[in-house]
Amino acid sequence: MAVYKRTYRGYSGPVTSPLWRFTVLQRYAFKAVFKSRLLLIGYVGCFFAPLLLLCLLYLNQNASVLVLINQKVGFLKVDGQLFMNFLAVQGGLAGILTAFVGPFLVAPDLTNGGLFVYLARPFSRAEYILGKGMVLGSLIASITLLPALLIFGVQGSLVGWTWVADNLFLGGGILLSCLTLMAVFMLMGLAMSAFVRWKIVAGALILAVFAAGKGFGAVINNVMRTENGYFLDLQHLLSTVAGALLRHPADNEPISAWAAAVALAVFCGILLLMLNRKLRVCEVAG
Repeated sequence: MAVYKRTYRGYSGPVTSPLWRFTVLQRYAFKAVFKSRLLLIGYVGCFFAPLLLLCLLYLNQNASVLVLINQKVGFLKVDGQLFMNFLAVQGGLAGILTAFVGPFLVAPDLTNGGLFVYLARPFSRAEYILGKGMVLGSLIASITLLPALLIFGVQGSLVGWTWVADNLFLGGGILLSCLTLMAVFMLMGLAMSAFVRWKIVAGALILAVFAAGKGFGAVINNVMRTENGYFLDLQHLLSTVAGALLRHPADNEPISAWAAAVALAVFCGILLLMLNRKLRVCEVAG
């Protein structure tokens, strides 16, 4: 459009608050993620275990139905072990979801030069990381944190609020365990997507981090007669922290919960530094 015609008008619509500016990236990234029907079907399948557990909780307190199947009321014990098993299953699904979704977040922007456009706008690197990361965070929270808290609330409504008061630590443990899981997966998905631009390779690398860490950790423990190899096993670290928060640690746990938490914090810090360095190079070059 020619400038001399003076028909150009600047945007005069509503402007997103700077505090929530990162949600713009999150909103448009969600549209790209769910274009894949296979991914959408897989995401819906992640809710099978929560629905099944909710049905079991209802049956667990329904005496008339339990009589028909020769079961006693309270056959399902709702404690830290149950939530540990639930988060282990949903956490595994969250890892697979991260491997599929993570490579679609940063890699296309780097490959097509879109990152320069983002950082040329009033978006900081922190807002870019937060906006992209919240895509993974929202998906992971929807299959781990929200169903777990729903199960906790449903159990409390079925057996009475006295149970909630006695087991309030379970709610706090669920919240902190899921937030830890979200932080690890979010940063891992973004970092691998930034450093490996091939989506298939980046997704495979995310899964390989868990498998390789467990394998190398086992080798170190066996060869060097030590227990420090567990610090390379992310799955074990997450399980150790969750077990302490839910007051159901594993028998003969080789490392303390505080040591596992520090190891996870160091791992997240390394991923954040890697991601920040990659984005800073693009910001300077742009």
